Amino acid sequence: MKQFISVLLILFVFSCKSDDEQQEPVPLNQSMVLLLNEGNYNFGNASLSLYNEKDKTVNHKIFQSNNQGRPIGDVVQSALQIGNKLFVVVNNSSKIEVLDVSDLTSIAAIQQLNSPRYIAVANPNKAYVSDLYEDKLYVINPTSHVVLKTIETKGWVEEMAIASGKLYMTHVDSNQVWILDIVTDSILQKISTHKQPQYIEIDKNKTAWVSCSGGLNGSKSALYQIETLTDSVLSIFEGVTSDFKIGELELNSTRDELHFLGKDGLYSMNVSAGILADIPKIGQGNRLFYGFSIHPITNEIYISDAIDYQQRGVVYRFDYSGNQLDAFKVGIIPGDIVFLN
Repeated sequence: MKQFISVLLILFVFSCKSDDEQQEPVPLNQSMVLLLNEGNYNFGNASLSLYNEKDKTVNHKIFQSNNQGRPIGDVVQSALQIGNKLFVVVNNSSKIEVLDVSDLTSIAAIQQLNSPRYIAVANPNKAYVSDLYEDKLYVINPTSHVVLKTIETKGWVEEMAIASGKLYMTHVDSNQVWILDIVTDSILQKISTHKQPQYIEIDKNKTAWVSCSGGLNGSKSALYQIETLTDSVLSIFEGVTSDFKIGELELNSTRDELHFLGKDGLYSMNVSAGILADIPKIGQGNRLFYGFSIHPITNEIYISDAIDYQQRGVVYRFDYSGNQLDAFKVGIIPGDIVFLN
């Protein structure tokens, strides 16, 4: 359930496998990309699609196939691999499904949650989970799959990142970035930002980049650059116009080029550029870019197209220069993209 919502239609031709559900367990290999399909809110039609980079085939509803036909739940929000486990956050089902990354079979489910969103890992035995409605962070143990405690946040926290021994969290309701000591779990500082900070990444210089959407009332979006050793704001890059919205952020494999979704497509800028990119690297055209990820080894770019939020979406695969390599159908409202290793 990301915040860029408008309805566009697109006609397309794709090459992929049959739409029939895969009923037999599907083996995995090292060239697999997992597509998280949110599904429609309250419909319970979220799903996972598995894409083979080598032969360009797609297996739809891989979770059902490898878990005796059981659906994964309602609204797949995000996922994070921790060691040999994949933690899939299922937002409206109030749980995190813990999967064996080798075959995507379910190991456990962390269910004492409200509306979980994202995970940030402090160490093998400690991770943080943000929540939309709970006004708290959950602290979980990724090894034992239990909730250890909660931390009061007094509002909605979205994405998080860890640097310099601290957790940086985008606090949407207060228009701030909250900074937490990951040893004591105490709040160290709060940095005011433009409206609705949501996405955060840490670059090669241990600098935190935070995108603020600006909200829905015409306020400008902005990109903040925060030095994590001193927690000082280095730069603020403001959108030229109020409709130039800065959304999801991702870094390339060397963490020296920042990419973000904006009004007309995917934008790219060097972390040392000192100026906000205003010409898209990959134009959106009449598509509805909804989420994206960059391959941590090849730097290939995968961008999801939600189309109209009703029919099955599409994922486009590009090389790092922006040349399209493939396009394939997935499930309804494809959002996050995970590269299994």
